[in-house]
Amino acid sequence: MNFKTVAILPAAGSGERLGISLPKQYCDVLGRPIIVHTLDSFQRIEWIESVIVAVSSDRLDYMKQILSQYCLTKVKLIEGDISRHRSIKKCIDAIGDNHDNKPDIVIIHDAVRPFADEDIMSQVALAAHKYGASGTVQPLVSTVIAPSHEGFLDHSLVRSKYRASHTPQAFQYSVIKAAYNKVSQTC
Repeated sequence: MNFKTVAILPAAGSGERLGISLPKQYCDVLGRPIIVHTLDSFQRIEWIESVIVAVSSDRLDYMKQILSQYCLTKVKLIEGDISRHRSIKKCIDAIGDNHDNKPDIVIIHDAVRPFADEDIMSQVALAAHKYGASGTVQPLVSTVIAPSHEGFLDHSLVRSKYRASHTPQAFQYSVIKAAYNKVSQTC
């Protein structure tokens, strides 16, 4: 890659949807927290210069221990916020506008998606560099329905017409910064 790339991982979530007391990014998989597997993937991608991770204030010390224990040297921790949107905004703001340090591309990835494939990362980064933004999608496999006001099936989507959006997503820094600044004014 001939451009500067930074990754952002929002990891301040509480894991409420999973229904357990420990946020899922800290659950052990093969003897290590899931977030370690994810960060390790980014650590190995040489052209990603740094990874900014937003974590909840009560997990900052724990994450510092994790970074030290697993030699995750590319990671900068910041305190996250009450929503994914606000945590990502704080990460973008943490990049700053210092001309010398400003990246060309920002990749946003989920902390609980540990299989950060370098080929996919490079494809979304290159596409974002060329077009401004890029992301990964996959065909819908589940039936998606819309209920009526009474709670009955109103209609279902034609799966072949839609895709599910996933991370990684990549953006030119100026594009994602402007978008989050604009949207955050109304949120």
